[in-house]
Amino acid sequence: MKKTSLLLILLFVFTSLSQAQLISERTDKKVIIGADLFTDISTGKAYDNFNLRSINQGFSVYSMFNFQFDNSPHTASIGIGYTGHNFYMKGAYLAKPYDETTVFEDVVYDYKRSKINANYIDVPVEVSFRIKNKFKLSAGFKFGILAYGKSKYIGELYNDDVTYRVKYGKINNLEKYVYSVTFRAAYKSVHLFMSYQFTDTFKNGYGPSIKPISIGIGVRPF
Repeated sequence: MKKTSLLLILLFVFTSLSQAQLISERTDKKVIIGADLFTDISTGKAYDNFNLRSINQGFSVYSMFNFQFDNSPHTASIGIGYTGHNFYMKGAYLAKPYDETTVFEDVVYDYKRSKINANYIDVPVEVSFRIKNKFKLSAGFKFGILAYGKSKYIGELYNDDVTYRVKYGKINNLEKYVYSVTFRAAYKSVHLFMSYQFTDTFKNGYGPSIKPISIGIGVRPF
């Protein structure tokens, strides 16, 4: 299942970028489509039984429209996108996703995976500065609207050598809106990506404080 999902994502990205290049050429490079792969580092405060592992991989896809400044190679852009964050927990799982306050339980037995997945519809805004012909620096802002959140735990719960799969398709207390600042440093179609979400993923006081710094690599046609 994981391999199939990865192949579908790669196929989608490849197809989108190929189409984006054609669209970009036909519209004088006013439309772009891109994708980012990143890891999240949480900067939030400590929370009961909640700790994240070092690598928390996520991804985003988006399409943007460029506005060219008069007699300048620099551009401003606005668009729409989708971002999925995966927060992998160490030694705990989400036990009560529907309660007024989010509760995590310790896992003292063997487990394979324990994570929270938060997904957003994004509205990204950027200003890009082209340096010579091949380099570009971009700074911007991203407004995210929560699409859905879910959790998954695979492992033992009672030291009975039974692997349990605990899944919840909804998580209460996730913030409906999140805000991030973004930065990109690009060479041709490849760029380094960084963003900082300065709003909490959970409502203040009702869950862990997760304000991720996302660092990764992305591709998009110029």
